[in-house]
Amino acid sequence: MLIERPLNDKEIRILHKDLKNLTKRNTSQKRFLIGWTLVALIVGVFVFFRLDSETEYYLLIGSVLVYILIGVWVYLENYLKANKQRKSIDFVLTNNKVKSIKVVSDKFIELSEVEDEGVLYLFQINNNQILSFGGQDFYPTKKFPSNDFEIVMAHGKSGELVLFEKHVNGNKIHPIRKITGQIKWDLISNSNYPDPENFTIIEGNIEDIETLIEDK
Repeated sequence: MLIERPLNDKEIRILHKDLKNLTKRNTSQKRFLIGWTLVALIVGVFVFFRLDSETEYYLLIGSVLVYILIGVWVYLENYLKANKQRKSIDFVLTNNKVKSIKVVSDKFIELSEVEDEGVLYLFQINNNQILSFGGQDFYPTKKFPSNDFEIVMAHGKSGELVLFEKHVNGNKIHPIRKITGQIKWDLISNSNYPDPENFTIIEGNIEDIETLIEDK
């Protein structure tokens, strides 16, 4: 079920690591800007001594300035983006809250991947509820899907996703059914299919999923 809880130690470490990576990236971008500017100046000086007219001189000055401004523009664009990410991470750390979906179940249906949409799942939770989720972050691994896992999300002040983690605690399990081909497309294209991106929960049993979708 979806609950709110404080960040745990692992999640705090992940966020601090993200902040550290942003700092490293900013340092690299500063070095890039300095190198870009030096190249422009060095080439400009080299060309300057080979000019034959005042027109060429002004063209050279204009070209060097444009070249430098391109570098500044790229740096500022990346800096502002990183600064926004930094503020979002700080917000999550200060707010100290994540949304957690804890799933303890050994019964699920897998809707196999088509193209690049990722794998979709329908997990039976409680006795009469189905959790729909999936996507690129949920490909099967040696440990997942399991009979005990947690999906954790934290959003920034403007609703942007800052932290997304999947904590696998249980044992690897296998689906009671794999849905493929046209049956899968018929299901997920139905407007009644529970939205996997929003971790939608509906009433029912996964063994009756086609009937549940059609009857709504």
